[in-house]
Amino acid sequence: MFEIGKTAHTPDNFFAGTFPIVTDVGIIKPGADIKKHAPLSKGENGIEEAAADTLDKLVGIAADVPSEGEVVYYLTGEYFANALVLPKGVTLEALKPALRQLEIFLK
Repeated sequence: MFEIGKTAHTPDNFFAGTFPIVTDVGIIKPGADIKKHAPLSKGENGIEEAAADTLDKLVGIAADVPSEGEVVYYLTGEYFANALVLPKGVTLEALKPALRQLEIFLK
């Protein structure tokens, strides 16, 4: 006989508008721990989560966790600010204008 299974769906309320979304793929810095929806910066050794002192090197927001040494990230779009995963030491007030330069808008 068939068993009745239970599944759960938790919606990911991350997208906040209709501004065009563009993605890219980059190589992560060896040993970097990147979380989904975290702002990313690019250094000499690859992409890593942004820090307070690397906001001038922002490249986007992680679309997902890295896979096989690469990460897909958003280059443009509109996102809910409360859905971002802020790295330690990074404030929303400092991040918002830096992301705006990349055509990433937080609501």
